[in-house]
Amino acid sequence: MDIDPEKRSGLLEQAAFSGNQEIHGLELRPVTAATWSLLSRLGNHFVTGVPSSDNAFAVYSFVYLHSKPLSEIRRRIAVIDDLRADIYDFMDARPVEDMFAFLPWITAQMEHVAATITASAPGAGTADPKA
Repeated sequence: MDIDPEKRSGLLEQAAFSGNQEIHGLELRPVTAATWSLLSRLGNHFVTGVPSSDNAFAVYSFVYLHSKPLSEIRRRIAVIDDLRADIYDFMDARPVEDMFAFLPWITAQMEHVAATITASAPGAGTADPKA
């Protein structure tokens, strides 16, 4: 996938300086390689790209992994089903409307990740393809 160099530069700058963000009373950390890996192990469709009928789990697992203390998450990853159970407990404690409040943050995180792993196409965003 190619990305416009200016857009990529702006996204990389946002990713570098965004830091933690508070949404609906939760402080959310930026995506890391470790949380990306865990989301993949959980089958999170934001990471795997595989369509899922459980959008709520995808949203709340993303938020859970980025809002809980890392030490707590690391204690639970040995048994992925235990981590899933923790996420469902988290979902039970949050109002449904939170799901929609978190989507813009998740989208921004995914754009930041895409910018870091996608090379700018030569001449992307210019009228002259040789530029």
